[in-house]
Amino acid sequence: MIKGRCPICSRSFAIASLDDLPSFPFCSDRCRLVDLGRWIDGAYTLPESSPSAPETDADQDDEGE
Repeated sequence: MIKGRCPICSRSFAIASLDDLPSFPFCSDRCRLVDLGRWIDGAYTLPESSPSAPETDADQDDEGE
């Protein structure tokens, strides 16, 4: 038994196998398409490093090249 929660609408689901829910990890095709739209629109981004964040050794190596 696979139990989960849709990352878009937070609906819980329980399935016997992944074949029972082709849109896994989403509960429906609608939620899968909402997630795709968010990726396409650029809603999912990584935060930029803040100027007050301490530099790491990797940052210093990149600047020297």
